[in-house]
Amino acid sequence: MNKQRWHKIRRGIKYPILIFFLRVFVRILRFIPRRPLLAYHAFLARIAFRLVRKERVKTLRNLTEFFGQEKTPKEIYKMGEEVFVNQTINFTDYIRTSHYTKLSQFTFFDIIGEENLRKEYDKGKGVICLLSHTGAWEFSAILPPLMGYTTSAVSKSLSNPAIDGMIVEARELRGMKNITRGGGYKILLEHIEKGDCFIIMIDQDTKTKGVFVDFFGKKAFTPLGAALLAKKTGAPVLPMFMRRTPQNRYEFTIQPAIPYVETGDDEVDFQYNTQQYTTCIEKFIRAYPTQWVWMHERWKRTEANVEKWSSDKKIVVEKIK
Repeated sequence: MNKQRWHKIRRGIKYPILIFFLRVFVRILRFIPRRPLLAYHAFLARIAFRLVRKERVKTLRNLTEFFGQEKTPKEIYKMGEEVFVNQTINFTDYIRTSHYTKLSQFTFFDIIGEENLRKEYDKGKGVICLLSHTGAWEFSAILPPLMGYTTSAVSKSLSNPAIDGMIVEARELRGMKNITRGGGYKILLEHIEKGDCFIIMIDQDTKTKGVFVDFFGKKAFTPLGAALLAKKTGAPVLPMFMRRTPQNRYEFTIQPAIPYVETGDDEVDFQYNTQQYTTCIEKFIRAYPTQWVWMHERWKRTEANVEKWSSDKKIVVEKIK
């Protein structure tokens, strides 16, 4: 028996077993009172912060680079620990409520600024929901459909199809229309032009078309998706942020639309508007720094080691100032 076939057989055995135990684990969590469960998982997160060296080092390195001038090493360490606690509690709450299908069940949520979404949604041109990896971002994606807005989103399929199926199932239970990445740009346009709220994130370095913009005073390769879709469809871009409060509640804030600036030069416009979106995200992270995923290699790529999106001319924001 060749290795490839044996590997396929092993996966066929391993994945169903893994999914079985994951589903059992999720169901068990539902019967544990929320307050002691979150307290226990916060305790585990602090232990994990000490044990998981690679992620701890990346987190502390990034926090030190951008907050080291105003924070002591002890304060930076405390911030890093809090990042792990927040992410763990966010994940715990998300999986223990994976069977919730009505907004009324999420009694620990406070929604601020829904009037901004309603105003743009009712125009029927679609809405580009600009999310970020702050707070419990998975909740950010499923709240609009729970609030009654037709919503779609693109996601990259995981290598494990069974786990990927569980995640997609949890989203679709709440009314989210899941679009697999690679399905085609035309499909995205169709959903927006039908009036959907379209979920998009641009605060991570991903293998998509992008430009370098300023993020915390340092150039970061940033996806152009939001700017491209706003240009093509005319749909407004609304920043939406989630954060966990000290009382273990979640605050979901919907900000007014960011106007799309046009100058007649698409490349300049894409650069400028992507910078505007990124600046908005940075402002929120600066206000609540431990809510973001500082273990992500956000500044890994540089202008020196990546092919420019535009090879025929340099794009600079100064052109439209």
